[in-house]
Amino acid sequence: MSNFKLEIKLESPGAPLSQEQREVVEDNFKLLDRDKDGKLSIKEVGILFRAFGQNPTDEELAELLKPVPAAGLDVEGFCDFFRKSYKVPTSEEALVQAFQVFDLEGTGVISVEKFKEMLCSLGEPMPPDEVDKIMAEVEVDFAGQFSYKSLAKKLCDGPVRIPDLP
Repeated sequence: MSNFKLEIKLESPGAPLSQEQREVVEDNFKLLDRDKDGKLSIKEVGILFRAFGQNPTDEELAELLKPVPAAGLDVEGFCDFFRKSYKVPTSEEALVQAFQVFDLEGTGVISVEKFKEMLCSLGEPMPPDEVDKIMAEVEVDFAGQFSYKSLAKKLCDGPVRIPDLP
């Protein structure tokens, strides 16, 4: 494969994997199955799920993994898990457009305080601790503002840390 990319996109949650996508799953499953027992541990299922472009929070991932048997999943089980747990990713462009609504002067930056206030009070309010986790990802300037384009990119790129393997 000359254009190597792990992200797997489905038309919708539950949609079948294409033959090419299935081969990508099988190849990466084998790489992650370090003890070669044909199964991935619960932790490895989460690692592979994220490797294929899904970006749940740690809490969301823990919830998704609850039904996974303690013995882990085989390739078929992982494919079913992926299809059922799949969320169509929000595009960076869509996030930028959403943030632009609050950038009345068109400067490309938003006040941290106003942003926190919006997330905690508008629509379906976010808990303050979740807002703080998001804000930990931004670089705030001397005026207390941040680039929402930079935040959109970070949110779409997902976690940059590599989980520890036993």
